[in-house]
Amino acid sequence: MISDYFLQVKSVFKEYTYMISSQSMTEKTYSDKKGFIEGAIIFYDDSQLDFAEVKDTDRQAKIKYRYHYMDKDQHLIFRYDNARHYPALANFPHHKHTAEDVEGVEEPAIHDVLSEIAYIIAKNTT
Repeated sequence: MISDYFLQVKSVFKEYTYMISSQSMTEKTYSDKKGFIEGAIIFYDDSQLDFAEVKDTDRQAKIKYRYHYMDKDQHLIFRYDNARHYPALANFPHHKHTAEDVEGVEEPAIHDVLSEIAYIIAKNTT
């Protein structure tokens, strides 16, 4: 059920509360199995993750997603999404934007995104 999926997403964020200073999330349920979740997470270093997922629990892959991570000055650090605008990349349509490049990647899980952010924040504060 989509409500269980939403709970799973929110439970991942609970694992990272040590680095989160504020968060807001919105859920929309389209049916028992389909829905949308989005949010904005501010971390203790004032960096921010804006994310959105459209999910059908009958499918392993997300229908649509974006994880847009920015520094405190709103400059892009990375963005994962599955917009269909880079067909030549490996793993199309999944890709990652950085300030320097765009590369094909596997579809990330929210846990992977938060783990990457935790690494970046730790590296920048040591």
